[in-house]
Amino acid sequence: MKHRVTGRRALAMTAATTIALSGLLVAGPAYAEDGAEPTPTPSPTATSETQAPAEEAPVEDAPPADLVEIADTAADHGVEFVAKGTTAEGEEITLVSEDGATDDASIEAFAAEAEISASTVVTLGGTPKAFAEGDIVGGQGYLIVDQDDFLYNCSVGFAAWSPDRTPALLSAGHCAFDDTNRPMAGTLWSVPSEQPAAGGDDELPATPEVLGTFGFAQFGSTDNAPGSDGDTNATDISVIDVVPGTNPLPFVTDWTTATEAYDSLADSGVSVKAVGAAVPGAVSKSGRTTGFTTGAIDGNDIVDGWSKIEDRWVQGFSSNTVAGPGDSGGAVIQGNTAVGLISGGIEASPGVEQWTWSASLTAALPKTGGYEVALDIDAPVITSPTDGAEVQPGTTVTGTAPGATEVTVSGFGEDQTVAVTDGAFSFVGPVELGAQSITVTARNGLSTSGSTTIDLTVVPAPLVAPVITSPADGTTVTETVTAISGTGLPTTTITVTDAETDDVLGTTEVAADGSWTVDGLSFEYGEHSVVVTQTRDGEVSPEATALFAVRPVSPAVTSVTNGAEFAHNDGPAGLAGTGIDGATVTVKLNGAEPATANTAALAGAFAAASGTFTATVEDGAWSVAFDAALEPGTYTVSATQVIDGVSSAPTDLAFAVLAAPVVGGGGGGGGAAAPGDGGLAATGSDLLVPLSAGAIALALLSGGLLLVVRRRQLIES
Repeated sequence: MKHRVTGRRALAMTAATTIALSGLLVAGPAYAEDGAEPTPTPSPTATSETQAPAEEAPVEDAPPADLVEIADTAADHGVEFVAKGTTAEGEEITLVSEDGATDDASIEAFAAEAEISASTVVTLGGTPKAFAEGDIVGGQGYLIVDQDDFLYNCSVGFAAWSPDRTPALLSAGHCAFDDTNRPMAGTLWSVPSEQPAAGGDDELPATPEVLGTFGFAQFGSTDNAPGSDGDTNATDISVIDVVPGTNPLPFVTDWTTATEAYDSLADSGVSVKAVGAAVPGAVSKSGRTTGFTTGAIDGNDIVDGWSKIEDRWVQGFSSNTVAGPGDSGGAVIQGNTAVGLISGGIEASPGVEQWTWSASLTAALPKTGGYEVALDIDAPVITSPTDGAEVQPGTTVTGTAPGATEVTVSGFGEDQTVAVTDGAFSFVGPVELGAQSITVTARNGLSTSGSTTIDLTVVPAPLVAPVITSPADGTTVTETVTAISGTGLPTTTITVTDAETDDVLGTTEVAADGSWTVDGLSFEYGEHSVVVTQTRDGEVSPEATALFAVRPVSPAVTSVTNGAEFAHNDGPAGLAGTGIDGATVTVKLNGAEPATANTAALAGAFAAASGTFTATVEDGAWSVAFDAALEPGTYTVSATQVIDGVSSAPTDLAFAVLAAPVVGGGGGGGGAAAPGDGGLAATGSDLLVPLSAGAIALALLSGGLLLVVRRRQLIES
């Protein structure tokens, strides 16, 4: 019979452990902080496709669930619960922390609802912390307490951050519910060396310590509904908000260093540096039952799909990575990238291959309401300048920060945040002279790296001429210039002077990034020249100059487009367009006769119009009229506008008036029928071909064609 995996297993406990769990001063500070309501769960559904084997029957003597209720009651009244137990004199006592409410009204209200005597509530001078270092890592086991005081085992997936940047852990969603889908009461530390992955036999800690409470859990679809195949809301993830003193690390244990110390598993393993989707190839997992194992996603494995685990659908991926009961929630990684959480599967047995299903981390995380995986981000590397270097004010600082999205910069001026692009960053260094330090810290979401610091000495830069960038020397612009901009040495004083009058037009200080701008100016139509210097401690730099012109914008011709063609009897009789009110528009028209007019006499008949026409812009529009419509030929137009004695650049375009069509010939008075036209005679409107010199000569001999050459008004420019 196949042995199917879930990963939750009830534990039998020894009498000695039972006494420890229910004895003197059982610590519980996390419960006092937890005010969240339990995650709602649906009723159990029909038998699933992938189920667990029958679990061991839990025993009755587990930590009392009333501690959870007392802690919750204390939190409701602002009281921070610490512990409850029996004194050496045999009296019941409840301890609270002075970090919470300690006034008589709050204590009495808490005691009344908790059904304890207010006189037995004693205040401690703080909140106790575990004497253990508190480091916990991915793959480490933990104990779960249900509402009937039974215990279960699951595994930690990854260290995490809550939306308000408090530490947390990720695990499987189904670890947060008991066999009847009721929310679990809380979690406890388990002893690493007693886990099966370390060769242990599941002995419980002599003095259990609270790990945390489930802040979020989802097994299946939204509101823990069963979901369906293809349901993108279906997942298997939980979040454990850990108690103070617990230090989740962005690290996955390889189970080679397990001892009785809770933090012993952090001594060897794999750092978590990124979160991503699973891809074909090697994949590893870490869990408290089978330890650190490596398999593959290949062959018939699913890279992104859905499987039914117990009675719930879970989006994720499959592999042959070894896993077993108790590994649920364990970390699944590829290299240093977190990709999933162990959800379920089929254990290997004679004739049966291992098949492990993991919940996709990229699909599951968005369901948690803002929790994110904690990452081990390398400290940034400052590549330039080097530590101890002498630099000029505003020297660019460059570096690398792989895995980070931004770096924070401190040590000089105001702290700043700089984006990391393709693993690299840059920013402007200090501008104040003397000894300076720069500290850079990398970030990715809520995860931060260690800091890198370098010391520099900022020395004066040679006082060279500033640079004028706008308007640049030799440029022409079409709008009034209201500012002069450029670059210089940070903290120097820029002075802008009119080159013709020597009048000072304005001053400013060069910014830390080397930029400067003097605004409030007004350079209108015409040519202008400015001189710019920068001054430091009374020393004046060489001059920078810029000669520029402000000209009107070119007029627009709207009645004819560039490249337009007109029929022989529809040539334009004028031009029109838009311009600046009050400007004088000058239109220069030049024409050339058709190439078919190849005799001197006929060339005169088709001589192109040439001339200069002017108009004044009124209400933004202008127009000029020719003596008559233009004859067939090709034409070029050059239009400018002048205002305040300054001319714009020209608007140039060309167009053509086509030659008249050839009329079909033949005997008699009518035109010969065109082939294929049903016997209809060809007409001039049907046959549009250039008029040849021979056809014109024939017309002159037979009919005495009168050529009228229109005179065109010539307006001298």
